[in-house]
This record gives sequence, C-alpha cells and structure tokens, in this order.
Amino acid sequence: MVHTAPVFDVTRKVTYKNLELWYKELQEYCKGIPCFVVANKIDVDYKVTSKTFNFASKRRLPFQFVSASDGTNVVKVFHAAIMAGLQQKDAPPDDYFSEVMNLLNDTPLKDDDESKGEEEDPKKSEEEDE
Repeated sequence: MVHTAPVFDVTRKVTYKNLELWYKELQEYCKGIPCFVVANKIDVDYKVTSKTFNFASKRRLPFQFVSASDGTNVVKVFHAAIMAGLQQKDAPPDDYFSEVMNLLNDTPLKDDDESKGEEEDPKKSEEEDE
C-alpha cells in the first residue's frame, strides 16, 4: 500500500487549513491509507518548530517539520515512510480491496478458446428434449 504525506506550508495558513479537506479526500478514496503530516518551509523561520500543530496529534498521525529548500528532515520523512511501508507489507491490514486482489491473483482466468469448448451446444439440448 502506498503511503501519503499531506504537506502544508508553514508560511501560508491556508495550506494548514486545507489539511482537513485533503485528509478527508484521501480517506474517502483510499480509506485507511497511512499518512504522515509534513510541515514544510521551516527554513524561513526555524522558530515555527516550537509551535504545536494539532491536526496530526488529533488523528494520531506522524508529524515532521522539514525544509525542502535546505533538506532538513527530508530524508528522515522518506525513511519513515519506507519503513512503514515495509512494516505494512510484512503485516498487511485486512481490507476488502486486498481480499479482492488476492482472489483475482489466485483465480486463473479461462481462455476464450477454453470457454467456447465448454459452452453447451443448443442443437444437442434440443435433440435431448425430444
């Protein structure tokens, strides 16, 4: 399963407010998708790292301050996402989508030629009825 990292810009409050909408959409289209919340552009003012952002804590989501500009914590976020992905691969959650995909992967599909040979001959069934 893919992990997502909704990123907001600490210099633009509107992006923080949009986290709610983005998270809701993620859950609507990919229910239960693992998320990491990322606060970007801390290089503009490192004092922002002393602030508390409740969005992630209220939802018990991992949270990290980063700077894409100077690279602060970027590798750390990617490493955490990769580790979470590997952990989920080793112990995947039970969900309907996974069950369907496993069923499709385990069930051989019939070839068109095979299925034609198995179709009932309408003339034969008419003869049997007489």
